[in-house]
Amino acid sequence: MRWFVVESVYDSVRPVTHVLKLFGMWSSGWSPGPSRWKCWHSCLYVAFFMALNGYTTYVTLCVQHYDYIYQSLIIGKMEIIYVMIMYLIIKYSILSCCFLRDKIANMLEQLHQVDVDLLGLKSRVNHERNHWKLVLAIIVMEFSSVALTVGSYFYYEETIPGFNYTVQTYLSYLLPLNFYILNWVMATTMVVLVATRFRTLNDTFRMYFPTTPSCGGFLSTTSHTETVICNEKEQLAVLKQIKILHDKLNDVVELVNYCFSVQITFCVGLCFVIGVVCSFGLFRAFIYRNELFYMGVLNFVWYMYYLFFVLFFIAVGSKITREGKRIGVLVHKAINCASSSAVINELNIFSQQLLHRSPVITCGLFVYDWTLLYTMIGATATYLIILIQFDVSFPNLVNVNGTQTAASGV
Repeated sequence: MRWFVVESVYDSVRPVTHVLKLFGMWSSGWSPGPSRWKCWHSCLYVAFFMALNGYTTYVTLCVQHYDYIYQSLIIGKMEIIYVMIMYLIIKYSILSCCFLRDKIANMLEQLHQVDVDLLGLKSRVNHERNHWKLVLAIIVMEFSSVALTVGSYFYYEETIPGFNYTVQTYLSYLLPLNFYILNWVMATTMVVLVATRFRTLNDTFRMYFPTTPSCGGFLSTTSHTETVICNEKEQLAVLKQIKILHDKLNDVVELVNYCFSVQITFCVGLCFVIGVVCSFGLFRAFIYRNELFYMGVLNFVWYMYYLFFVLFFIAVGSKITREGKRIGVLVHKAINCASSSAVINELNIFSQQLLHRSPVITCGLFVYDWTLLYTMIGATATYLIILIQFDVSFPNLVNVNGTQTAASGV
């Protein structure tokens, strides 16, 4: 069966392409060869999913009254902001996948060429493992999303009188959630593919260049690989090829930043808004201790679910930066172990290339590393304090209802 034949990067990303087709984010750039779709096919495809998501936004805003459900005007208004940001993310994601299909095709084409060149250096990327990791990740994410949504809606229906639990409202929440997840899946998949090849390139470098002073020649045993015996001419040829491959991978990193940085930035901002709202809701749940206590806890669990994708993307982005620094360390170790002046000269040139061009996942405003997480935590704490002050200053629905009940003598 074709599904189980995984021989290239195009086959390894096949699980992602099949899911993208179901949600209007499929681009011909994810598949090799020219697109078979006509222009009007693409326009109709995009228009249908744009209209569908516009309708789900209407249902979410007009059917579910969040200020009444949460008994807080602040949380209700911030939920509306959350819905509008999600709507913008969906619109931009669908359009970007349509207009950036050539960039995506160029990305995968360069990765495929890197794989072919690595085979010439006796290194191979494990496409099968990447394929099954993607299959498992998509199954787990879809199952967890459906399970959390169904459990939450059953709880809301039992707890909140004004909550509408219908197929319409359920799908209107589940569909944008899948778009949010797919944005992370697309970007994370490309970053993981690039990080895997950087790691393979580092291992290839260690195969041909000794990195321990005790080796005494061209043979070096490490915990991962064992270098092959080669002469000076072969080392120079391999080093030239490694420099070209490193430059190609940096080109792919720039394409990843160009194609996915905007929607990922929106997703990070959305996660930040959700974090502020859910943290504030959890605070109110502990303060008032009413029937909405468990709902506040449940919403905070949802925030942890959204935050997981941010943390995983930050971890993968940090891995690329770490692999980029690792090859610089290997180059300088190889300089200390090399005995040929020509090889040392080429290694010094490669070191300068690494200095001027190192892989970094960024959106232009900030780098996706662990510093971003610390910034989000600090900003969430700041805005949480501000919202608590507003909540104390302005009447909320719980206090208003309690005052009206006391005045009526009930």
